[in-house]
Amino acid sequence: MDKKSLHAARNLRSSFHALARKVLNHNISHQKLDEIAESLETFQNEISDEEIPKWWQPESGSGELRSSTYRNRSLYQGPYHLFSPDLDWEEHSGPNGEKGFKFYVTLSDLYEGPPLAVHGGFIAGLFDELLGAVQSLSQTGTGYTAKLEIKYRSLTPIDEELVFAGWILESSGRRITVRGQCTHGEKICSEATALFLKPNGK
Repeated sequence: MDKKSLHAARNLRSSFHALARKVLNHNISHQKLDEIAESLETFQNEISDEEIPKWWQPESGSGELRSSTYRNRSLYQGPYHLFSPDLDWEEHSGPNGEKGFKFYVTLSDLYEGPPLAVHGGFIAGLFDELLGAVQSLSQTGTGYTAKLEIKYRSLTPIDEELVFAGWILESSGRRITVRGQCTHGEKICSEATALFLKPNGK
């Protein structure tokens, strides 16, 4: 995807989120809801029927191209996935210099669970997305999530900047172990440890 398309997709996602928050937080008549639905259906019908390959299909390419396709359409970060939040990624080092990644994110009430706090299930999904990216830094290949453990230390606020950071703990044989944490300022909101297993034969 070119930069102009990605920028346009981010704008569309932002507009979609704004509409979703209006529907979530306002008393809207059924007539207006029907009108909105009809307008969206009109736009939908104007889109070409030609579908692109899924990221995991051979036609999507290989290597970095396939990885880029996954990221751009992921539920937890993809600009082309209208339900995803906007993540700002950076390289990161763990406490002892381990390789890793981190991202910054501000989650609105679209992702609210407890009052004024992010839903724990969505936090788990973000950790899986983060730690899945971190394990790709392993020198011995990548695997699939086999185990994800999360400790919720405190409520994670909505509408505030959060930092999710993760790093590799160990990579041996088929097993890759990674760790991460979510912080709000100086406060640790949650911590996660994940085990990824590489497929047999890889």
